[in-house]
Amino acid sequence: MGKCKRGYFQFDIKDDGLFLTIYPPENGEKPVDASEALYYIEKKRLPFCDPAQLSEAFKKGASEITSIRISDEKPFPVREFGDYSMSHDCMAVEAVFYPPFKGAEELSAEEIKNDLESIGVKAGIDEDEIRRFIEEKNYFDVYIVAKGKDPVEGTDGYIEYMFNTDLKPKPKMNPDGTVDFHTLENVNHIKKGQPVAVMHPEYKGEPGYDLMGRHVQPRLVKRAIFRYGKNMEISEDGLQLISKVSGHVTLEGDKVFVSNVMEVVDVDASTGDIDYDGDVMIKGNVLAGFSVKATGDVVVTGIVEGASIQAGGNITFNRGVQGMNKAVIRAGGNIVSKFIESTELVHANGKIETDSILHSRVSAKGSITAAGKNGLIVGGEVRSIVLIDAKNIGNEMGTATVVGVGVDPAVKKRVDELKKSLEQLGSQKIQFSQIMTALRKKQEQAGKLDPDKAQMLQKTMRNLILLEQDLAAQKKELEEIRQQLNEDDNARIKVRGNAYVGTKMLFGDQSYFLKEKYSFCQFMKQKGDIKCLTL
Repeated sequence: MGKCKRGYFQFDIKDDGLFLTIYPPENGEKPVDASEALYYIEKKRLPFCDPAQLSEAFKKGASEITSIRISDEKPFPVREFGDYSMSHDCMAVEAVFYPPFKGAEELSAEEIKNDLESIGVKAGIDEDEIRRFIEEKNYFDVYIVAKGKDPVEGTDGYIEYMFNTDLKPKPKMNPDGTVDFHTLENVNHIKKGQPVAVMHPEYKGEPGYDLMGRHVQPRLVKRAIFRYGKNMEISEDGLQLISKVSGHVTLEGDKVFVSNVMEVVDVDASTGDIDYDGDVMIKGNVLAGFSVKATGDVVVTGIVEGASIQAGGNITFNRGVQGMNKAVIRAGGNIVSKFIESTELVHANGKIETDSILHSRVSAKGSITAAGKNGLIVGGEVRSIVLIDAKNIGNEMGTATVVGVGVDPAVKKRVDELKKSLEQLGSQKIQFSQIMTALRKKQEQAGKLDPDKAQMLQKTMRNLILLEQDLAAQKKELEEIRQQLNEDDNARIKVRGNAYVGTKMLFGDQSYFLKEKYSFCQFMKQKGDIKCLTL
């Protein structure tokens, strides 16, 4: 029998009966307890012995080899055996081994495996653990001689949102300690083609098995799915939610919404300035000092005070502009407003329609119409390239009012500047082309250029590229101005009511002061003269 390092006992049959020898542990190992011997005696139905005598013997045996006679009887020798216990989930078998009678047989690894199979173990026998016991012979210790394979637990799928889901607008603190209520991070901007959310798929895990050879399944996992509104699509691999428009993204519950229309109640300290890639709908007012900038259209249901509004598309003011001589309005398209009053600047690349324009500077590439119930243009300066159409221009008090059509003289001056610039750029292009041709010819002849010449060639190529860009931009600008000049020939000012004394009319670089009231007529430039014609 191998040497057991911990305390153990062994029965021995002698001529005068059954003896029990108790061996103390080595190297500080644990001594054997009398209860182990009582269990052994009961399990193998050995002759009964005095418990008190047994207890005293084990106390003494903790430190020295102690032997006592148990009985006069001589039972059949017991070979080494194991006591096996399977866990309730059939995932492990604990084995406690007991020593044989002196001279009796010991268990082999194969016998231990047979014992396990006899209690129903079909998988998971740990041969290394069995071998460890055979080498150590640490009786009464617990050996895990069979183990099932635990399943590899899976993980739930989840959605990772690529934007701030907990926006809390905070004003910006300036270096000087003041608070900037105009810059608030209160919108999650999104560009067309950008991912809004990313799916991390669920991992189902891997099944295990118990000692009976049955599959042990991992827990069920949750599958993640995209929940979303319009303006989005799922990528081909199914793992990304992509925005189909530029705008902003919000999360309501677990559902994602993307819109290219930003809706707010008022533009004030609660929203800060608005800078949005898309359309902006303002259901209330735009307060003085704040700005709205949008690449699309802007609609304001309430009043616009002394604010700045810029749109790449059209602008609509359902009530109008009370500009406080500070408001600046610019539209890439048309402007429609109930009224325009005391505004620093209103400009549209398209047309402007309103009921009245009062003491404001207004310009448009398209027509300007003030033909509502009042149809007034009073005070300020109003200019259109093609047409001004109003009921009444000026008033009976002779308020100074300027209305003009046609191309601004400054624009005509710009034509001359562009022509001169294009001529100079054309000459420079020829020079650069000649230099490049000479250097490339030299390169072909010599095989390569010296460093200075090679650097000159690269610099000339860069300059030529930049020059080509300038040429294209200036040609485009000149073409747009020429179109305006063509429209200038038919420019006119229509008066559907009265035009009063105090009104100054501009036709390009020519001016005409009204010295009397005109009614139901139109003013045009014919053969170099400004004339009043009937409607």
